[in-house]
Amino acid sequence: MRANAPSPVAATATPPGGGTRKAAATGPLAACLGCVAALIGLAYLAYEVGPSARFDARLLEKLASHHHTPLGTLADGLAHLADPLPLVLLLAVACAVALRRGRPREAVAAAVVVAGANVTTQLLKGLLAHPRYQSILGESQISSSSFPSGHTTAAASIAIAFLLVVPASWRALTALLGAGFVCAVGCSVVVLDWHYPSDVAGGLIVAAGWGFAVLAGLRALEPPRHAGRVPPQRESSFRAVRPETRFASRGATPNGPPSP
Repeated sequence: MRANAPSPVAATATPPGGGTRKAAATGPLAACLGCVAALIGLAYLAYEVGPSARFDARLLEKLASHHHTPLGTLADGLAHLADPLPLVLLLAVACAVALRRGRPREAVAAAVVVAGANVTTQLLKGLLAHPRYQSILGESQISSSSFPSGHTTAAASIAIAFLLVVPASWRALTALLGAGFVCAVGCSVVVLDWHYPSDVAGGLIVAAGWGFAVLAGLRALEPPRHAGRVPPQRESSFRAVRPETRFASRGATPNGPPSP
């Protein structure tokens, strides 16, 4: 007796959802690699290209002129919202939101984004520490280990963490509030004469890179939604076939034996 040959569809089928998950992770992973390339390019412009470094310094000098004004006082308060203690408290709130929604994976993802981005920034500060003297700044030179901005990294990473844990219907508002928070902190650290604008951009890129990397991981690990189930449209179309049609396909009628 000859064994039944496997159907061509079964022989070439992939595990349910496997290809879809990989495709969904491709976009964020590519964006993460783009952030790496952007950070390298930004560091080169800030450290090695004279015209861009001078433009960076001129922009800093204009914004820092407000340091000893009421705007500077406001900037001081805003910048400290991204200190370690507020960052940890905000992360705890984000994780609590995810756990309250029954999504522990998103809680872990939020913690990974915040921890990964801020550790990366601190490592880069040490690796890239180098004086960037600009005569236009006079005695108010910026620290040699200012790139990327730690406060901006903290603000951006917590904004991304909240985007990962809130319901889809809240994401637009969360993104708007997060962007405002990041912009306020980023501008404040420049007004306070702590960072070049390029440092702020660097911190933002580091946080975005970690956000895209974690999003790619979440999508790759997402369980298939309909594994082992018959797609509803296929089942309904089968039920819609009239009994006469099914009998006719076997050469029989509903009330009699198969025709000779």
